[in-house]
Amino acid sequence: MSSDLNRIFITGRLATDPDVRYTPSGSEVAQFTLAVNRTYKTKDSDDWKEESFFVRVISWVKLAEKVEKNFKKGDLVLVEGRLNIRSYEVDGVKKWSTEIIANNIKFLPRNKSRNEDTTNSDTNVPFS
Repeated sequence: MSSDLNRIFITGRLATDPDVRYTPSGSEVAQFTLAVNRTYKTKDSDDWKEESFFVRVISWVKLAEKVEKNFKKGDLVLVEGRLNIRSYEVDGVKKWSTEIIANNIKFLPRNKSRNEDTTNSDTNVPFS
C-alpha cells in the first residue's frame, strides 16, 4: 500500500450548470465548473481583496446522476475527491488540465442572515 495521499475538500459555487454525457459503454459522466473565492489582505493596506479561481469537477455514474438531478448554476457545494492533473496535445502543443474527480458532493444551504435569531437553534454542538 502506498503512503501517498491525494484527497481534496473544496467549497464553491457552480459557475455552470452540469454538463452530462455518456461514454460509449453507457456510463454517465457529469462535469461542471466550480468558482472558488479567496479573500486576503494586502501587505500595502488593510483593504480586503477577493479573487476567484475556477476548477473543473468531474463525477461518474451514480454521483453523476445525483449531480444531474440536484445541482444547478449558483448552488453552493462541498466537493470531496481527488486532484487529477493530465496532459494532452492540441495541434502538437502540450497542454495541461487540472480537475477534481469527485467522490462525494454535498449541497450547502445558504447562510442565515445576520439578523436572524439563532439562539434557539436545533443544532447539536459536539463540545461545550
